[in-house]
Amino acid sequence: MPKYEGPTLAAAVNNGLAALSLTENEVNIEIIKQPSSGFFGFFKRPAQVLITKKETPQPSKKRAQRDSDPEKQPAKQPSPDRFERNFAVVKQLGQYLQNVLSEMNINATLEVEMPNSKHVYINCETDKEGLLIGKHGRTINALQQLCEFYLNNHGVNYVDVLLDTANYRERREQILTDLARKTAWNVRSTGQPVHLDAMPAFERKQIHLALEDFDDLITYSVGNEPNREVVIAPK
Repeated sequence: MPKYEGPTLAAAVNNGLAALSLTENEVNIEIIKQPSSGFFGFFKRPAQVLITKKETPQPSKKRAQRDSDPEKQPAKQPSPDRFERNFAVVKQLGQYLQNVLSEMNINATLEVEMPNSKHVYINCETDKEGLLIGKHGRTINALQQLCEFYLNNHGVNYVDVLLDTANYRERREQILTDLARKTAWNVRSTGQPVHLDAMPAFERKQIHLALEDFDDLITYSVGNEPNREVVIAPK
């Protein structure tokens, strides 16, 4: 699948759209890697996105199973004429989050990007990363949800917010992928379903995606928020 890079998420998206000669409304965009400024100029890493042309979905049994879980469904995209207004609200969100962090005694520098009409990426540079992340990521996840609530309350809907610090999201995604695959092999070996610990919707989605190629297994979610969990089971 075509992947495109750039110094920022917006640049990576624009590079991909130019290469494909397509507009944002004609493609699906997935953030693969967030940009990193590195450490004292070393290990600098560009943003990387996956861009694919939208196709008319074909009904299938597997698709029907996936659609039973909200986290497996793509978010609806706001109309293009609202992008500028939404972007203005996103800039206000940056100041709002800055104030919240100050109340938590976290001095931070925020980098806020809106590479497309469906995603907002906020990178937080601070020397209190542990306090910002919290135990098992609970604090950073709560702050991320707070950001989404802010956008919803200001009329910006169907936008996913990703709040990150010190590449925590990338490290967490790798942990979840390893967990999903290890559990999948256990399910194959025993023939018994396994319930994972409760996790937020965007992390459950990462579990689903990590096991898409395991055709002999199914994944689905049970329970109510915030205690909703993924089940990995034989098909």
